[in-house]
Amino acid sequence: MRDRHTYRKPSWKYLHTIRFRILLITISFLVLVSAAVIYVSYAVLSDRLVKNLIQTSETKLALLCSSIDSNMDGVMSFADSCKKSSKIRNFLMETNPNSNTAMREAREFISETYNANAILLSNMVRLVIIGNPNDNILQMVESTYSAPITSAENIYSLPYFRAIRSNQGTLAAGIQNDPFLQNREVPMLPFLLAVEHPYRNDDIGYIFTEISLNVITKPMQDYFTEETSNLIFQVGNGQYAYKDGSLLPYDSPYRQIMGLSGMALDQDTSIQRAIDDATGEVAIILTRPLETKGLYVKVCCDMQALQGEINRAFSLITLVIILSATAIGIILSWFLNRTINVPVKMLQKRMERIANGDFSRDSSTEWDHELGEIGKNINDMSENILTLMNQKIDDERQKRDYEYKMLQSQINPHFLYNTLNSIKWMATAQNASGIAEMTTALSRLLRNISNGTTTLIPLEEELSLIKDYFTIQQYRYGGTVTLRIDTEDEGLLRCQIIKFTLQPIVENAIFHGIEPKGSIGTISIHTYRIESGDVCIDVTDDGIGMTPDVVSRLLQNDSPAGSSFFKEIGISNVHKRMQYEFGEAYGLSVHSEPGKYTTVSILLPYQTV
Repeated sequence: MRDRHTYRKPSWKYLHTIRFRILLITISFLVLVSAAVIYVSYAVLSDRLVKNLIQTSETKLALLCSSIDSNMDGVMSFADSCKKSSKIRNFLMETNPNSNTAMREAREFISETYNANAILLSNMVRLVIIGNPNDNILQMVESTYSAPITSAENIYSLPYFRAIRSNQGTLAAGIQNDPFLQNREVPMLPFLLAVEHPYRNDDIGYIFTEISLNVITKPMQDYFTEETSNLIFQVGNGQYAYKDGSLLPYDSPYRQIMGLSGMALDQDTSIQRAIDDATGEVAIILTRPLETKGLYVKVCCDMQALQGEINRAFSLITLVIILSATAIGIILSWFLNRTINVPVKMLQKRMERIANGDFSRDSSTEWDHELGEIGKNINDMSENILTLMNQKIDDERQKRDYEYKMLQSQINPHFLYNTLNSIKWMATAQNASGIAEMTTALSRLLRNISNGTTTLIPLEEELSLIKDYFTIQQYRYGGTVTLRIDTEDEGLLRCQIIKFTLQPIVENAIFHGIEPKGSIGTISIHTYRIESGDVCIDVTDDGIGMTPDVVSRLLQNDSPAGSSFFKEIGISNVHKRMQYEFGEAYGLSVHSEPGKYTTVSILLPYQTV
């Protein structure tokens, strides 16, 4: 018996267990699902944060542009009012240098209009009206930026005058310093409007306006901070960055790599993804035009800061997913251990107990699920094994009883041999050849009996035993019984058969078939091979036959054999001995018809030494 305490499963075999495979599949599935969730979460989070950043920046940009447009509109409206005023046209058309009426009326108009619009106080540096071709000039300036009245020639000589005259009403010159202040630099936005002659298609003068940068810098303080955004203003052909409340020249390091269509809330806003070739940093640039031609506002969203925010959020999501997956894995492992591993271990222990000889039923392994069905089948199997073992023990005991009965029928061979030899020599001396022949046959028969009852012998030897037995019976019945032996193939004589298989059958044919008939009878032994390759031996007598009821009981309970010497070896015993030796498929079968014949067929496998 195996000692279960000394057996230890090699550690590498754990890799081939169902438990390990389930855990491996579970862990792999969790890893794949977690990776997919993390990937999708990262993609969705990045897209959502980028969209939120763009939409927030676009909203602020729209508010900033609206505020700047409002400031610019006040200055532009004031300049446009001056352009359309008849008093300004009269001043520009005045040809008498000594007349002050037109100048006074023009100055009063400018002063009244300026004072009526409070927004101009901080958004306009100066306004100069100059005549063309005369040199009439009129100036409106804040006291902060006061300077001697300049001449028309000085304005015409400005390096950017031609640009602003060609692009009237726009900020084509960009940001310039006030040319009329000598002691300090005041940045401003110059633009020009031409005053047309009421009757001719020519210009009679110009309205030169200097717009303060306050129109841009003050709204900036309300909507953006330098920590969150990088604002760039495109004025004319120049770009300027907002820093410390001022607009400074700016050379953009970014190169546009692709446009992002469909992400803007307003169709006026364009969005591009750009890259800094020097550092490799990526940025998203939102550009929005203002109502004033030549003025654009750009906000540059730094993706590095956004990426840091994305990474922090992604790290948090990853941590949550990993913790959740770990918790799910622990719970699933506990569940699998409870529902699979524990029952499997119990079934293994149950099989070990069966291997150690414990075949009792264990109802604790019959759970209400698939493994419980296996446990039930194992219990049924153990009970069937126990039943088969008990049956086998009973069969062996019965077989020993049959052999014991056979041994009981044996007599002391030495005494019989000496006695029969003495009878044989006496019969020979008295010329009694029949007695000598019968004695010799009986001597050979008893010698074979003394050699055992379960030994397999060739069919040829078994037929020799039958001949010796029949010699004795033939003298008894005075030659009224005839024996015929027919073997279709001489090779069948080497087939192995249990000793004394034919004798009880031939004896039964004589005593119960031919003797009750009261006349001459014949017993035929026919040996042949059937299609399956097995050997069949038919023992047929032409005696009185048997009824079907007797035939059905013949292989179960032996019929009395009178005073037969071999009465303890009946036909049913022969049938059981053959099944013990060769299997259930082999043995005897009986066919009989009352008053005609009885045939006992012996089926045995073709086995030779």
